[in-house]
Amino acid sequence: MQVVRKTQTADTQQLAIKIPKSFVHKKLEIIIVPVENNQDEQRVTAWPKNFFAKTAGCFAEMPLVREEQGVYEKREEME
Repeated sequence: MQVVRKTQTADTQQLAIKIPKSFVHKKLEIIIVPVENNQDEQRVTAWPKNFFAKTAGCFAEMPLVREEQGVYEKREEME
């Protein structure tokens, strides 16, 4: 499925969106959601600068161990 995602500032009550040729003559669902800031910007700024470079390999001398998980309880089947 081809998806078009676009962030645009609305300066008036009308908004024009250019769509791919493959969308012409097809039924489309259009969802408009206001956002405080661009999610892509949040993703980039979510981690402190050089976070991964500073923390990579920090458990190299003390490997993480997953403890025994125990026995899963048997539950009644849903109908």
